[in-house]
This record gives sequence, structure tokens and C-alpha cells, in this order.
Amino acid sequence: MRVLMMNHNVRGRSTYFRALGLARHLVHTGHQVWLMTISPTARFAFSEDEVDGVRLVETPDLLWGNLRTGWDPWDCFRRWSHGRRMGRFDVVHAFDNRPAVILPSLALARGWGVPLCSDWADWWGGKGGVINATRPWFVRIPFGWLETFFEEHFRSYAALLTVTSRALQTRAIAMGIPTSRVHYLPSGADVERIVPQNAAEARRRLGLPMEPAIVEYMGFVQYDVGLALEAFALLRRRGRDAMFLLVGPGSRRIMDLARHAGLRVGQDLVVTGPQPSDSMTWWLGAADVLLLPFQNTQYNLGRGPIKLGDYLASGRPLVTNPVGDVGELLLSWPFGLAADETPEDFADKIEMLLDDRALRQQMGRTARTVAEGPLSWASSGEQLRNLYERVVGHHAV
Repeated sequence: MRVLMMNHNVRGRSTYFRALGLARHLVHTGHQVWLMTISPTARFAFSEDEVDGVRLVETPDLLWGNLRTGWDPWDCFRRWSHGRRMGRFDVVHAFDNRPAVILPSLALARGWGVPLCSDWADWWGGKGGVINATRPWFVRIPFGWLETFFEEHFRSYAALLTVTSRALQTRAIAMGIPTSRVHYLPSGADVERIVPQNAAEARRRLGLPMEPAIVEYMGFVQYDVGLALEAFALLRRRGRDAMFLLVGPGSRRIMDLARHAGLRVGQDLVVTGPQPSDSMTWWLGAADVLLLPFQNTQYNLGRGPIKLGDYLASGRPLVTNPVGDVGELLLSWPFGLAADETPEDFADKIEMLLDDRALRQQMGRTARTVAEGPLSWASSGEQLRNLYERVVGHHAV
């Protein structure tokens, strides 16, 4: 099969990794996959690259910052125009439904007479969605309804809807989409690029101190990080010698949260800034405990955090909150400790792991087992391959 995937993110961020992980498996099983994603900088020219056989097409976009996430009409038109010149595909898969994804995907699929597939990876709009719960009023008011419209309206046009969470599966069915079209497809773990590392070697490579203990939060989009910072500040006040390593961008909000919690930036809290994806195995390998604060909010219930797969692949234990699909997975596979949504209990769970090396090692082995098995990209990719074959077969009848 020739598969065209379209993503609304800049290359190297968020759902881009979900699309790429699935695409890699499809290529590994003999299919050809093109993935369109937004260029970090280009405004007029396309560029093409290849990653593990997946053909990446970076599309130009006239917007900037957080607006460079699938809203640009210019990008929308250019994707459609460029796609027409790429030849006919057997299936088109739109990863989330921002205009620059769903509109060209729908037009191309109809033009070629092939099935349109849709992927739903976040609870964007509606009550409790990302835009309404986490964005300022001057974004919520003018854009909240628009986000919800694009998130929901075009889902019924798809012959196949893949969702990253059980909550989104329930929401889709409640919208009237036939159950037979909606399939839960969790994001996977990159077990080839991220492998368990010796902590001392990882710290040596990265120029990090051998002591003290390191607790780590990784991510470009930093949901619920305030809970983790408050918990860590409690540990420091208890006299625990440890460092909070934040692998990702440092913002004014992060600095304000840290200072409000009484943390010294550069000493208690070390922020690395954005790091290349091929270095993640070392950054994760440098940690003793990984943090995945995951509070009971609607937008968390609706998402399957990409970082979970990376955490598990690293073979390190987690402290998280038992919410949504993360909580269900933790019940079946004890790869970490579940904390209440209070800084006190979150801190207690971190301290429990730091005090028990054997428990850390045991949970780390379990984490790697989950990454190589039920939460591998191979597992999710194989499910998607079977779904494609079925939907293409039905479309041809």
C-alpha cells in the first residue's frame, strides 16, 4: 500500500511522533508511507527527508509559534496542491483535524476515490478540553468554538477512526460514529532508539553530576508539571539531596512555578532546553525516577501521553497519577507508583522509590517489558496495518 499521513505539528513535536512511530512499522512490513508535517521555519518551500524509510515532507507555513499547528490556509492549500502531484495513494490518514490536515486530506481522498482515515489524539475542545481548560481567555473565546468544530465535525467522514484513549473512543461513539469504525490505538514505545542505560555512563556523557539522585520530567508540552515541582520542593525541604531535571524548554511559567515553590533554578531545578530525539536514551538513562503527573482532568482522560512510551522504554520506574488509560495500564503492569493528586503524596512516592533501589530495578524491568510488548510501536503498528487492509478492501468492494 501507498499511505499518505498528514500531521498538524511542527516536525519533532507531539503527535508527529505518534504518526512517525506507526509509519515506521508500516514501512518495516513492506508498505510505502509519506508523512506531511509542518516545517519549523519554511514559509514558501517544501523539503523532503527520509527517516527509517518513512518519507517526510515538511510543508511551508506562514504562521508562527503556537499558531504553527495546522491553522494556516496557505499551508492547507499547498498540501492539497503538492499531494495531487505525488500520485495516487491507497489510503489517506489525517492525524487530528486541524484545517491544514483534514481539508486537504478529505479533498485528496475524495479525488483519488480512496478511504479517508482520521486519528484523534487529544481532547481539544468542548468542556474541559485543552483549549478551554489551559488557554487564556483571549484564546478560548475566539477559538474555542472553532477548535471544537474541526475536532468533531469531520470525524464521521472517515471510514476509520483511530483514537489514542478510551475516553475519546466513548466520545466518538456518543457522537453517532458507528462502533465498528472506532478503534483504540495507543501510542507506542520506541524500544530501538531508547534502551536502558547505565546511569553513571549517561551522566558522564551529558555532563551531569554523579550525585545527587535525579528525578526527571521530560516533555515539550508540560502538562501538570506544577504538581511535580511542588512535590519535589517538599522533598528538598525534608532534606533530600536530589536534583529535578526538566528535559525540555524552560518558560517563564516554569521559572515562576519553581521560584514560588522555593526551588533554586540551576541547582535544585536544571532545565536542559529542547534536546534532539536521538539523545533521549541518555537523558532518560540519567534519571533514578521519572515523573508523569497526570491529574484527573478531561484533557488528560482524552490523551495518551507520548512520553509514557519513552519512559517505559528507558527501563526506569515512574511516579504518576492513576488516571485514565495510564491508570489502567499501571494496574496490570506495576512499572511505577500511583500517587494521589497532592504534592505530599507525590513526594512520598518519589521518596519511596529513591529509598529502595531493588524496587526501582524491579519496576524498571517491568517498564521495559511493557515497552517491548503491549505498548510497542510494533503492536500498535500491526493493528493499524490490519485496519488499513480491511478498510481498503471494503472500499474496493
